[in-house]
Amino acid sequence: MATPDRPAPPPEPAPAAEDDPRLADAFLRWVRAPENRLTVLGAAACTALFALLFQESLRHFYRAWTTDDNYSHGFLVPLLSLYFAAQVYRREGAPASPEGRSGVWLGGLLLGGALLAHLVTVPLPIDFLGDLALLAALVGCFTIVAGPAALRRYWFPFSFLIFMVPLPIALYSRIASPLQLMASRVASGFMNATGVPVLCEGNRMTLPGGVQMFVAEACSGMRQLTGFLALAAAVAYLSRRPGWYRAVVVLSALPIALFANTTRVVATGYVMHYLDPRYAEGAYHTLEGVLLMGMGLLLLNSVCMLMDLFCAGDDAPGPSPTTPPTEAVATGRPILAATEGWPSRRVAGALSLSASATEELS
Repeated sequence: MATPDRPAPPPEPAPAAEDDPRLADAFLRWVRAPENRLTVLGAAACTALFALLFQESLRHFYRAWTTDDNYSHGFLVPLLSLYFAAQVYRREGAPASPEGRSGVWLGGLLLGGALLAHLVTVPLPIDFLGDLALLAALVGCFTIVAGPAALRRYWFPFSFLIFMVPLPIALYSRIASPLQLMASRVASGFMNATGVPVLCEGNRMTLPGGVQMFVAEACSGMRQLTGFLALAAAVAYLSRRPGWYRAVVVLSALPIALFANTTRVVATGYVMHYLDPRYAEGAYHTLEGVLLMGMGLLLLNSVCMLMDLFCAGDDAPGPSPTTPPTEAVATGRPILAATEGWPSRRVAGALSLSASATEELS
């Protein structure tokens, strides 16, 4: 006797692909996987050994970031590097397993050179050399584990860490002293041209009434230069534009920082002459620096908008594999790969993480 045909059960749905891969989620899955327990323990032991070996460099970082206002932004740099690495993972996915032994050779060379440099700092306590050795060792360990292809993919997050390294005092002074002199001379010349007689003697400016104004090393513009270079490098990396566009963005950080700092000195002189010298000190002086930092961001934004005119006819790059087709933007303006649709004319506002972060970089 024939049995009636029964409908076939519906096929089991295939597991949905991860549309928005995140580096933090992938790391947590790797840590929680039972088969990776020994690997996780080994990685934790190696991390502890790494921290123990470079403890002096880590202490130097903490001491410089907490006591020197020129490097108070150092706490933000590793977090931003992790953000850039997460964006690379989100855009390109997990790197393939290394093939061959090229990663071992290259990573071993970097790690060996870093250890030799670290040994040199034992009899010769050169903090700058020890800090660079720490970064080189970090890159070497990553290359050994992930391979050269992964290093080429994540080169910018590692390179960005250079902004957290304090410069040697001698090198910092050789850069800051000419900037002090230039800011004093340009500011005094501008004020003389606008009807405020100023006598400039080195870094000291004498205003009418015998009011003394001294351009200290903290006002040399090194903080603005470091902050704008870091910001311009981030904008250039995230911008989907040709190489010349990115180079102009990075190079524009130097004149913008110098112009913003000179404008700050001029504004301070006007405040001391027309208002009261008390308004050029303390919180007022800090507020002035924050406002001129914002002006510098507007100038950087204007540079991007100006270069958009030359790139208006360029074809926008295609969407990344992780970007849905409906979100693809076919405009001539630069699109930041990490933000999916931010045009460059909004880069300044988008990348200014918070008012406190901006103040740290000022």
